[in-house]
Amino acid sequence: MNPRLIPAALVLGLLAAIVVAPLAGLLNLGAMPGYESADLQFWQSAYLRRVLFFSLWQALLSTLCSVLPAILVARAFALQPSFPLRGFLLRLFALPLVVPAVVAVMGVVSVYGSDGWIPFGRSLYGLGGILLAHVFFNLPLAVRLLLPHWQAIPQRHWQLAEQLDMNTWQRWRFLEWPALREGLPGVLLLVFMLCLTSFAVVLTLGGGPRSTTLEVAIYQSLRFDFDPLRAVLLALLQLGLCILVASLSLRLQRLPEVEITVDAPTPTPGPRIRPFHLALILLAAVYVAMPLLSMLLDALAGPLSKVITRAALWQSIANTLFIGLSAALLSVSAGWFLLRYSASLALAGQPGRARLIDLAGSIVYVVPPLVIGTGMFVLLSPYVDVFSWVYPIVIAVNALMGLPFVIRILGPALRQNHARYHLLCQSLALSGWNRFRYLEWPLLRRPLGLAMALVAALAMGDLGVIALFGTPNTATLTLLIYQQLGAYLIPDATVTALLLLLLCLTVFWLLERGLGGRLDA
Repeated sequence: MNPRLIPAALVLGLLAAIVVAPLAGLLNLGAMPGYESADLQFWQSAYLRRVLFFSLWQALLSTLCSVLPAILVARAFALQPSFPLRGFLLRLFALPLVVPAVVAVMGVVSVYGSDGWIPFGRSLYGLGGILLAHVFFNLPLAVRLLLPHWQAIPQRHWQLAEQLDMNTWQRWRFLEWPALREGLPGVLLLVFMLCLTSFAVVLTLGGGPRSTTLEVAIYQSLRFDFDPLRAVLLALLQLGLCILVASLSLRLQRLPEVEITVDAPTPTPGPRIRPFHLALILLAAVYVAMPLLSMLLDALAGPLSKVITRAALWQSIANTLFIGLSAALLSVSAGWFLLRYSASLALAGQPGRARLIDLAGSIVYVVPPLVIGTGMFVLLSPYVDVFSWVYPIVIAVNALMGLPFVIRILGPALRQNHARYHLLCQSLALSGWNRFRYLEWPLLRRPLGLAMALVAALAMGDLGVIALFGTPNTATLTLLIYQQLGAYLIPDATVTALLLLLLCLTVFWLLERGLGGRLDA
């Protein structure tokens, strides 16, 4: 028997328990107190139609506003391989992956609010503000995903286009579009899925019932209305939509492998530099940098000393660190065991089973975290005080959210390492701790460090599950910011958002460089 089967089976069992048990709680409608079949008329209610329409409409608009400009910006990056600050700007475009959503929201409010640099006034709170925040997150992500398609075009093709004296339209039609069209549907669907399941952005910038999505409606049904039946019906509808989008994505193209790296991609030489391309790049960079810069200036001018002397802030910092680091450790450990077993299956000539193991770790693409949290709430609330279980629930769900990133970052390096050195380890009788210490750790510490750093930053910035289960004593910095915004303490929330951003960046840097080692190591 494969010795790696047992730990992988335990991880798969835990994943099944975290996902299947809450879904069973959602499906067990008949066991809920106060359940009546007449309540199923909710499916035909005007409220549901309004929430469903807005969820799909904002996700569609956010996707188009993010990906269409990203095509132009990615093309500008590809066609200008050597302009100054290219690497710095590409690293800036990787920053939204680490910035917590609630921090970005504070930056958007700082720039486009009533007293901001570009005042939108009250119209910011609604569809307009949601679009601004979603584009901040997803335009840089789409650029990073689309740019490799241009970089994959061989240089000899560019040279041939020059020899044939092709104009811009001909280059696009015969050279660039064929390289782009295979990956574009996957990017569109991935961004659509991210916007469809967006929670913190819509919760803080939605502005009222007219701008409510399914995710926010689930949260409101449980925490404000305490209507578990409505929350279950909304969660099932959200689950169905996510399954539909994921199935469509797999049919067109599997979800793109998100390359998350602190290093800028290697530029591919292309046609000569044009000022229009530089203008596009600078405009996108200004759009991404403005919210962070404005929030930084507002926070430095805010009640900094007043906020940092509060005991609640330091308790929230401790909770944030505990949840983030615990979720990162759990996620990386689970991903390590799954990937080791997957690599052994691939080496044994079973790539199909290996692929299934990897897909099992990406189940969060299909089952949104808030749906899992709702299922846990419904499943556990009749038996225990769910608010006293906040730490294990939030850590488990955030670890599950980070697992796809662990698989994508660590997977290629681990599989390559296993294929190269497995026979050598067998001949040297090198296994267990000694194999990890002398072979795997030196070769894999950089992707391990990057994976743990990213999952920790994502968990520390999450608002969805902690908003569902958090209490004043267990609040993280994200929940504290949301509470301050609800109390109209905007200056205090801005200072807290800056502290959260600095904490996430510090933890990311320490883990990525501490575990991963120096770049020249």
